[in-house]
Amino acid sequence: MKVKLEDIHLVNLYTPVDIDGLAAAKSPVVCLMKNFDHALIVVSFGVPRAAAVITVESCDDIVPTTATQIMFPYYRYETSLILANGDVHGARTWTTTAAAGLIPVATGTPVIYVIDLKASMLNADDIGFRLCIADPGAASVGYALAILSGGRFQDSNLTAQAVI
Repeated sequence: MKVKLEDIHLVNLYTPVDIDGLAAAKSPVVCLMKNFDHALIVVSFGVPRAAAVITVESCDDIVPTTATQIMFPYYRYETSLILANGDVHGARTWTTTAAAGLIPVATGTPVIYVIDLKASMLNADDIGFRLCIADPGAASVGYALAILSGGRFQDSNLTAQAVI
């Protein structure tokens, strides 16, 4: 299957930044899922990396007035340029509870986590999600990007983010 840029929508959730400097801030972006069926959320950390907790919140509006943490499946990639299979993902894993989220392993190898989120995993009537990365308490440089697909009413001028 060939994927064209016109078939996906990219939403920047966190620009490359030291997550430790955010002081537990939530992403300033609510990613709107109204016109999309699926989101792959790519969270990448370099080295050094501390163990920050990553959670996903289902949001009822762009404020959001009510943001509820939800469980989600994810994959882990170790992205070493010198190790064999550095681009092969690990097993699909589910968070054990919504509040527990995903805790990145603090190792000396760059890593990518891919969260596999379907619109049906959001709370009924919610419009989208927000990614939250808790303060790791030490230097931890990373970024996050959502790749939305399964669009309905696809339009190159359609926005899928609400900056709060």
